[in-house]
Amino acid sequence: MAASSARPSVEQVTAAVVRFLNTEIMAASNPLAADDQLAAAGVDSMALLKVLVFLEREFGLWVPDEDLTDDVITSARTLAAYVCRRTPP
Repeated sequence: MAASSARPSVEQVTAAVVRFLNTEIMAASNPLAADDQLAAAGVDSMALLKVLVFLEREFGLWVPDEDLTDDVITSARTLAAYVCRRTPP
């Protein structure tokens, strides 16, 4: 989903993040769901960086270091909610 004039929904962004994680980062035998804790699933800092680059490419939003708090990077859904809050209408 390329950046467009319409603000994406949390569900759309969540689905995109989950799809990215499961195709680019996670083993096929260990897929992630929207509310799974990323750290507990083994998503390390390098994998998180790949997710952040994906968010920038797909949604035109870079997440500054100061926003990389536990409540933002807990799960695909919390990342998606952050993206939607920061994306202009």
